[in-house]
Amino acid sequence: MNVKVKMKNEGCSLSGLYSEYNINSRVIKKEIHEGLLYEIAEIYYHNGNLDKILISLKSSQGVKGVETLFDNGNILIIKLTTAECPVLGILKNYSESGKSVYKQEEKIEEGNNIWNMHIASMELVRELSEKLKEKTGSDVFVNIYKKSSVDKKSLFVVKEAYDLGFFDVPKRINLLELSAILNIPPTTLDLIIRKSLKYFLDTELVSKDKSQIYNE
Repeated sequence: MNVKVKMKNEGCSLSGLYSEYNINSRVIKKEIHEGLLYEIAEIYYHNGNLDKILISLKSSQGVKGVETLFDNGNILIIKLTTAECPVLGILKNYSESGKSVYKQEEKIEEGNNIWNMHIASMELVRELSEKLKEKTGSDVFVNIYKKSSVDKKSLFVVKEAYDLGFFDVPKRINLLELSAILNIPPTTLDLIIRKSLKYFLDTELVSKDKSQIYNE
């Protein structure tokens, strides 16, 4: 099941930016190596705050390094190296123990850590919530939602594209030709195909971590 988990985690370096500068952010990529956390984050800020943001991050407890990858005056992308977060350690333990808890997206909004996750059962949802509450000392809010499936029209379009060779390598038919056959504008057709593929990939990949995929 798909679950949205919201809580306050004062130990998160990115959370502190909201309380100081009213700044939201999103984690693009996160990896753990030898007790250190490496993450690439996208920070949405107001022009003029860049120096203050970088100083605040570099002075945060546990931060080992901050590297600017991109900045256009409103969006800052950084590579952040910190000591491994105890909260993240909880998820790591679940993964290593083989329990079906997978984090799909992480962002900071209004000072709250928000995780969109896939969790196998209500028992695991309750167990994870209690562990997070115990570790952070804050309330944990959970919203369970059902991801929308592919509608019949989209499924028909993808099936036709498949049968006509759109997904072959090399392609037997291109987007414009497929558009003419199905009488669907190219931009609309492209959107239908990409959204459908996103759903299929989410369904297949969200339930597996990298080690499972590589070992199969």
